[in-house]
Amino acid sequence: MSPKKIIKSMTALFASMAFLFAGNALIVTSIGVVLKERGEGPLVVGIISSCFFIGGLIGTISAHKIISKIGHIRSFGLFGAIFGISAMLHTISNNLIFWAILRFLIGVCYYGFLMVIESWLNEKSKNAIRSRILGFYEIVFYLSFGIGTLIIALNLSRHNVFILSAALILFSSLPLNLIKIKEPILPASSPISIPKIFDIAPLAIITSFIAGILINGFFSMAPLFILLQKFNNQAVSYFTFCGILGGFFAQTIMGTISDKLGRKFAIITCSSIGFFTMLVFIFFKPCLYIQYCLSFLLGMGIFCLYALALARANDVLVIKNKGVELGRGVLFCYSLGSLFGPLILGFLMQYFNTKGFIWFYISLLGFLILFTINRPHILSKKFNKKPGNMVMLDD
Repeated sequence: MSPKKIIKSMTALFASMAFLFAGNALIVTSIGVVLKERGEGPLVVGIISSCFFIGGLIGTISAHKIISKIGHIRSFGLFGAIFGISAMLHTISNNLIFWAILRFLIGVCYYGFLMVIESWLNEKSKNAIRSRILGFYEIVFYLSFGIGTLIIALNLSRHNVFILSAALILFSSLPLNLIKIKEPILPASSPISIPKIFDIAPLAIITSFIAGILINGFFSMAPLFILLQKFNNQAVSYFTFCGILGGFFAQTIMGTISDKLGRKFAIITCSSIGFFTMLVFIFFKPCLYIQYCLSFLLGMGIFCLYALALARANDVLVIKNKGVELGRGVLFCYSLGSLFGPLILGFLMQYFNTKGFIWFYISLLGFLILFTINRPHILSKKFNKKPGNMVMLDD
């Protein structure tokens, strides 16, 4: 089946994604702005943001059991209800511990959503077209997330931001319940074995871990990066949106490049774009409008990495029904990286201001480039050659 037919058959799922990602954007990107307005420092922002990803780790481990028992559609509705309630509860208290708990619950639900979506997509797509299907998934993500971040430029009150976010999340359950769609077969519950998955797909694991650090570090701390330069909330919204727009642009071409030239080549290309973009911040002092352009390029560099990691992991999959387990391992590493990103950035920006943000990205992107180029060959007995991993720069 062609990519277009597969995407058309899952219209309801992609419609639900659009509401979900737009609502999540308000929660993720507004937290730094709200806490900064309350006079909290970068370290506090990083800690509160990290609670979301602690929940993500728990969600990655536990959501599979829920999906195995009640199915994909009902799981989607359950996660949506808890997410929406948690978002609305932000409006009843300013207590930071209470907010940390709410962020934890939202993280559990959001990564539960990702488990539902990605296991669904992986079951429906073959290796030869997987990057294009995942690329379309990422396009929906970044377009919807971009719309969510632009809402911040409207300078809505904190109360309205959280209520609107909750409404979008609750709306996300409607398409799956109103439009007829065939959900995947219920997967069997199984534990995550990171060492086993790393032995099979080391490049996928390392890339997903670094992608989690970079992508969610950007979403959580890029607003603070702009605010520390004495710019306003509107600049925060536009800077974040430009990064997402760069991710959208890259997804329109990177899926095809990955399928034709190999995952390894695509990972090196994306990492290099982000690496050289951040060097510009070091050697020059760009004005705000140039920073918007650089944010666009950084988005091109980092926002494709997780989809490439997921495609790489599934390339080495031999047993079809192990797709959920493998995808869950990759998502677990992504969420683990997402936990460390805001924490480390919060510490670095607390003591080194904006320079901490810049050098953080340069260091990790440089490491990923070197690891991808010099990755040891350990897959010879387990890796079956398939389209998407049999040409330039791939083993």
